[in-house]
Amino acid sequence: MTEVSEKTTIQFSARSLEKSDAELVKACRRGDESAWNELVDRYQRLIITIPRRAGLSEEQAADILQEVFLTLLEKLDEIQQPDKIRSWIVTTAKFKTWGAVRSGRNFFSPETDQEMEAEMANLPDASPLADERLVELEQQHLIRTALKKLEERCRTILLMIYLQDAGAASYAEVAQKIGVGETSISPLRARCLKKLAKILGK
Repeated sequence: MTEVSEKTTIQFSARSLEKSDAELVKACRRGDESAWNELVDRYQRLIITIPRRAGLSEEQAADILQEVFLTLLEKLDEIQQPDKIRSWIVTTAKFKTWGAVRSGRNFFSPETDQEMEAEMANLPDASPLADERLVELEQQHLIRTALKKLEERCRTILLMIYLQDAGAASYAEVAQKIGVGETSISPLRARCLKKLAKILGK
């Protein structure tokens, strides 16, 4: 299997992790603080990426992160499809990012889904983040969630080869990082991918 096909397989398999989102939302509704913390940990990286790629500062991105979760907390009991909370979070983050870009200072909290859609339809066509890139970021986010369940060496190998922001690391760089010979990386990578696929398949 080529690296490209392996990566594609992982990305599509990652969608299976979405099943636990509904459980987290329901637990949050019961006042489970640990579930809320897990939800924040799961999506904060994805949320921050949206305003940052739109050209906003770290401080503005942090403000949007806070606004997204405050809005989520306010509307937690109103969300009709908890299993689609990721889409709701991404849409809300995009909406607040567009609002910040447009106004330069204000954030907007839609009262209804219809109001959000109407407002977004009136915004400029040049979105700060293409839908295709959003899908890729969401998939990467889900994979990173699964990677946390792997041992450190496997996590390092897969992160360096597939998920580095600066691009894929060479086998030599990975070998140096984990302290093994370069020829060991290919079989190690294959074994780590199998372990990850098993986690994603649960």
